[in-house]
Amino acid sequence: MLDRLRLEETREALRLLGVEAPTGRTTAQRTLREAFAQFGFVRQQLEQAPPVARSAFLRLLHEGPLSVEQLLGRGWWARGMLPTPLDWLQRRAFVLVDDAGRVVAVREAREGYLAGAHERPDTADDEPLTGAARLSVEPAGAVVICEDADLLHRAVALAAGRLQLVAPTVAVSTGSPASVVRALREANLPLVEDLQVAASSSQPALPDRVEQAVGPQGIRALLTRAVAEERQVRLDYYASSRGGVATDRVVDPWRFVDDLLTGWCHLRTAERTFALDRIGRARMLPAAITHRDGD
Repeated sequence: MLDRLRLEETREALRLLGVEAPTGRTTAQRTLREAFAQFGFVRQQLEQAPPVARSAFLRLLHEGPLSVEQLLGRGWWARGMLPTPLDWLQRRAFVLVDDAGRVVAVREAREGYLAGAHERPDTADDEPLTGAARLSVEPAGAVVICEDADLLHRAVALAAGRLQLVAPTVAVSTGSPASVVRALREANLPLVEDLQVAASSSQPALPDRVEQAVGPQGIRALLTRAVAEERQVRLDYYASSRGGVATDRVVDPWRFVDDLLTGWCHLRTAERTFALDRIGRARMLPAAITHRDGD
């Protein structure tokens, strides 16, 4: 994204960041990238930012591109420089304005900020260890893997997920897998299990995809296969056949007889029976059942 900056913009950003600016555009942009990549550099710079500017940058990390009105509560009709205090970020190349007029966190600045959350400077091999130095071993309750670095960085920026990068495509959390999934869903970040395909009674189940069905015939075929393959199902289940309140149920299916599904309901933590005519949608999950009949 720094490629979009003109030479004078790049040079001003370097000057404000306290870095000597080369004369050439390509060299200046490389110098700016290297500055952002330095351990703790972006975070140190943001400590000097106006509070509103720093808060806006963190929102952009978490939520993605936003309008000036969303960030400041007021509109912006100009072109070029952003209003105060967003101009503090823009002049230092922390943010840009995209073609839709939204404020965007520059990728290199975003990566530099997130890297400062989990990395430590390399220690020279010949540097003696101090007596106070200790290794810290922390629990990891969940692991998140994503080939898209931008998407993974957005996940790491979520405070509720308690995620830390350990590799370009891997992050770990001290929270449970369920709590991390909940945090990602609340932020509307896509999960693998959200990649859904239509269920088929003649095709084998896909081990890494959710298969979904609506309507009595499709749901009947899906539940029959879920019982046979011992895979969990997720149901949109209504309080009555005429509608009513819908609940989201994850169920370990045991038996499906006469349009009645019996199994372990994870919401109620007990055995339950579900009538086909009250199921609005059924999804067969990749996960195998964890409770068996009689356990």
